[in-house]
Amino acid sequence: MAQSTLEIDEVRADDPAAVDAVFEIVNESVRADLPDLPPNCRYQYDMQWLIPPPRAVRRRFLARHGDEPVGVAELDLPRHDNLDKAHVDVQVHPAHRRQGIGRALFAHATAAARADGRTGVLGFSPVAAGSSGFAEAAGVTNRLLDARRRLLLADVDEGTLDRLYAEGVAKSAGYALVHWGATLPEEYVEDLAALDSSFLEETPMGELDYQPERVDAERLRTQQAAYVAWGARRYEAGLVHEATGRLVAWTAIRVTRTVGWHAWQLITLVHPAHRGHRLGLVAKVANLRAMRAAEPAVTTIDTFNAADNSYMIAINEAMGFRFADHWANWQGAIAP
Repeated sequence: MAQSTLEIDEVRADDPAAVDAVFEIVNESVRADLPDLPPNCRYQYDMQWLIPPPRAVRRRFLARHGDEPVGVAELDLPRHDNLDKAHVDVQVHPAHRRQGIGRALFAHATAAARADGRTGVLGFSPVAAGSSGFAEAAGVTNRLLDARRRLLLADVDEGTLDRLYAEGVAKSAGYALVHWGATLPEEYVEDLAALDSSFLEETPMGELDYQPERVDAERLRTQQAAYVAWGARRYEAGLVHEATGRLVAWTAIRVTRTVGWHAWQLITLVHPAHRGHRLGLVAKVANLRAMRAAEPAVTTIDTFNAADNSYMIAINEAMGFRFADHWANWQGAIAP
């Protein structure tokens, strides 16, 4: 394809044909490249046009060859922290690959980021054939290797979960388990904000240049309200240190409105001063069982960890999660 025949325009919320095209291209890419992963939730996608992600300005660019949509670039510009960074995700329809569309979209998105004062770019994608070639052309390198693991609920050994939970409870005397869903427990919101702020400090980051986010209670409330508006059903659990009344461990699982068979295991954090009591294990097993009771249609859970996060990987594998694939966290400078 000659470069001059490709047109790239920013997608507006009041252009339903373009909004539909973005959704279809992204889902076609998922079906082609990662057929075991769920499709994107259409309800969440539509609602995010009305209520954008609170932590970033999101822009989308659609590439067309003539009248045919052929590729998408999604650009996220952090609002509060890492204001020199931009996140870019490029998806090209499987029928239109290897024609320079991805490189053109990446250049277009990073030019928009540069115009906003951003100097660094990040991306996240599976480590697969061709990904290193695109990364080299884009001028980014893998700074942190992640691993996706999958739990098939039909294969869960309930006896093993019973044993793990009992061992965890025996080690966690002095801590009380709490559960919540769509509504944040107001008495613990400050503790949750502190744990959220510590996420990048406590998680292996490899060679990524990315500063921890400083999350306060109001920002956390705003994010939770967005989750609710997007239709996500969240199952969250934590452990409270009974002597101080502080919430010191936290885990979460998310189920989208239109993909009822699948869930994502999200954040699991334990305050450094309270480690060694199996709090992460207790919270995860209890939350898994709460989600299963409420979501009988869920058959599959996926989660990501840094490939060298041996502690969390050990917990996940003990629960029955099994390795699926590796993903790269790409990073590089935006060309002037």
